This record gives sequence, C-alpha cells and structure tokens, in this order.
Amino acid sequence: MKSPNLSSTRSDEMTQQEERMEDTEATAEDDNYFDSYEDIEIHRLMLKDVPRTEAYQKAILGNKELFEGKVVMDIGAGTGILSLFCAQAGAAKVYAVEASRLANLTREVVAKNGFSHVIEVVHGKAEEIDLPEGVQVDVIVSEWMGFYLLHESMLESVLLARDKHLKPDGVMLPSKATLFAAACRLGEFYSQQVDFWNHLYGLDLSPVGQAVLDSKRCKPEVAIVKADELLSEPVQLADFDLAWLGPDEIERIHSRAFTSVLCDQPTEYQGVCLWFDCSFEWPDRIPCTPVKLSTSPSSAATHWKQTIIVLPSSIQVEEGDLIGWELTLKRSMEHRRRYQIELNLLDPEEDEHPVPCSCGQARCVVIAAFMAKADEEPLPDDDVDVSTGPSSVVS
Repeated sequence: MKSPNLSSTRSDEMTQQEERMEDTEATAEDDNYFDSYEDIEIHRLMLKDVPRTEAYQKAILGNKELFEGKVVMDIGAGTGILSLFCAQAGAAKVYAVEASRLANLTREVVAKNGFSHVIEVVHGKAEEIDLPEGVQVDVIVSEWMGFYLLHESMLESVLLARDKHLKPDGVMLPSKATLFAAACRLGEFYSQQVDFWNHLYGLDLSPVGQAVLDSKRCKPEVAIVKADELLSEPVQLADFDLAWLGPDEIERIHSRAFTSVLCDQPTEYQGVCLWFDCSFEWPDRIPCTPVKLSTSPSSAATHWKQTIIVLPSSIQVEEGDLIGWELTLKRSMEHRRRYQIELNLLDPEEDEHPVPCSCGQARCVVIAAFMAKADEEPLPDDDVDVSTGPSSVVS
C-alpha cells in the first residue's frame, strides 16, 4: 500500500486539560500553570485515578528499604498523598515541595495524618528552593507526567531539582519512562464527531463534519482508544532513564518508523495514538518489587487517557500493509510548557527506512539479521591484522 502524500502539523494548543489543568495562554505561563493546581477538582480527579495512585503506593510501600531512615523530596506534592506514602514507608524526613498556594492546605493534611514531625511542606519551585546547608536527599518522588508524557514540561523541573538536591547514589521514582506510538482507527471519535453530521433529520450536514475534522487536526486529541482500535505494534519514541536523563534531551523527540498493519479485515487508518509507561524498579541497587504504570489502550484507563493525532483523512488499509510516519515533538520556544507535534506520513516504497527497521519488509529483515549477526560475532584479537584478512597474524 502506498501512503498518499499527506502531512499534518500539530501545535499543542489545548484550551484546558480536561482533567488536569486550566489553559495557560497568558504571558505569565508558570504562574498560571501553578495557579491551576489550586483547583481542588484537579486533585480529586488525579486521586480518583486508581491505576496512577496505586502504582505509586505499591512502589513506595512495597520497597520500604528505599525509604526507611532516608531523606525524601516529593516534587509537586499537591495534597501530599505521595509524601504521606513516603512517611508511612519509614522516611526520616520528607520535603513536600509545592509551588502553588495549595501548600497551606498540604500542611493541614500532613498534620491531620500525624506526620508533621516527618513531612516539611516547602512552598516554592523544587529547582529553586534551598535545603538546609549540607542536606541532600536520598530519594526524589514525583508525578510529573502530562498528556503524551511531556505536556506541561514538569519533567525539566524534576531533572533540575535532581541535579541540585539528589545524592550521587540517590533514587528516582519513577525510574524510567517510555513513550510509544501506534497506528489506530478512531471508530468512536468519527462516529460521535464526524459521521454524526452526515444524516440528520433527512438532511446532509457533512460539511459541518468535515469542518469538525479539520479543527481536530489543529491540536492533539485526548481520548480513550480501545485496544482493538490499534492497527500496529507500538513503536518506541523515547525511553528515559530518570537517573541520567539531561534536560536538553527533552527539547526534541524525533522518530521515523515503518510498521505493518494488523487487522482482521480491511479497515480505515485514521490516526496515530500516543501513550506512555513508567516503571519503578532498581534491580542494580536493591532487591526490589518492580511496579509498572501503563497508560496504553490495553491497560486500565487513567486520567491521561491516550493522545491522538488525527490524520487529515482516512486511509484504507488491510492486514500486512506497510505504513510509515515521521513524528517530531518539539518544545515550544514561546510556551515552554507545551510541545509542537508534527506528523508526516511516509511512503514505505519511496521514503528511506531507518536502519535497523522492524517493518517486516524483506530488505529490512535482511539488514536487521545481518546487524544482529555482526553484534554476536566476537571482536578480533589485538594481534589480528584485520586489514589483510582474518587469517593474517602479525608476528
């Protein structure tokens, strides 16, 4: 199957995070961002997210060895729930850092639960505050993830705070984060927002449906995608090790990929679905109980849902068809808490494939096998002159 010459650009202009934050279009973007988290409803929605909150609870209380007698920093403490988990796990000291005025309420919550002797609420930005002289923390815990992992750009603050406050052998929770993409059809989306207009009261209002589709292409959509709506295996866009990730590495995420369509019958390729997983594990540090938080369509729904990039038009596909895209997430220079998302569809027959490529095309399979074999072969001994062949030995 040849992909049509279609491209679409997504500028992340969400007017309101449906379940997390208010619009941040004012020039004082940071202030508006933190002010939005003073809305208690946002915290209710986050705490109502059982997969999210239980993942942190299990990671903290299931790995008490990390916390017992240790100094912990909770970045973006909110209502203080994660700080309280850390105190329950035996932390000697928890700095609950909250940049919004919600910090006053956090102190009340801490006192109500009898942990004022352990948890100190600090009002300020984690990367800007100063701890008592000589104090560095053993653990940093934070729920920094936004839609498609990076929206809100809270991760930068966490990384800067890590470099400033975390001991060299300290631990990050979560420890890793991975961003994925997969082709998808959008049955519910099209049914409710596009096809809805085709036949109303005996009239054809389809131009309205097309206008709706055009408007949806101007920004990423946040919605639930069903597992059976995915049309390909997931492609990994980014894999972050939070212990070593540099702030500059999140300025731009780029991926060029080709993949095969998976479907039982001919269907329509209508979008690219983004989601992320976070892991809590430190196998090289201690015997740990690993925990995984996934926002994939195959997992229990979270308040992050999935992020959809809607294609300019539907593409007819069937089992085994090759599709490709080039996807770039670039942090906005004007609005630093947003990312511009650009998607370009690629022609699998004409556009260059990455090396290695897992699309399943014969040429790519041969190249991947050759590279795998080369990786398995031992390097020549120091005394072998490879310039004259493998059997030549320098005397």
